[in-house]
Amino acid sequence: MTQTLPPLIAEAAALSVAGAGLPRYEVGPALIGTGADATVVIVNPGGIPGVSGVQDSTKVLLHGDMGPALRPRLEFQGAPPTHLFACLDQGCLPLGTARCRGS
Repeated sequence: MTQTLPPLIAEAAALSVAGAGLPRYEVGPALIGTGADATVVIVNPGGIPGVSGVQDSTKVLLHGDMGPALRPRLEFQGAPPTHLFACLDQGCLPLGTARCRGS
């Protein structure tokens, strides 16, 4: 079965999904933007166990200090949606909406 990937978009376009009032945070190699509408997480393609990035087809790991401003945005319930993107050389690949687990 062939699956077509969504088109790559620029980093600024990926971050704009978060909406207005966009502070940016770096957590390890990941970039996180928190806006009025959502949280956007841009990670490396990864594949290295224990390092921030895409771990496999269902898991993305963020490793590092989230700080008090980010913790509420990444809670399992009650937080705005979290949109994931993988940062590739040509742009950001949308991965979908995430559910946060663990801290």
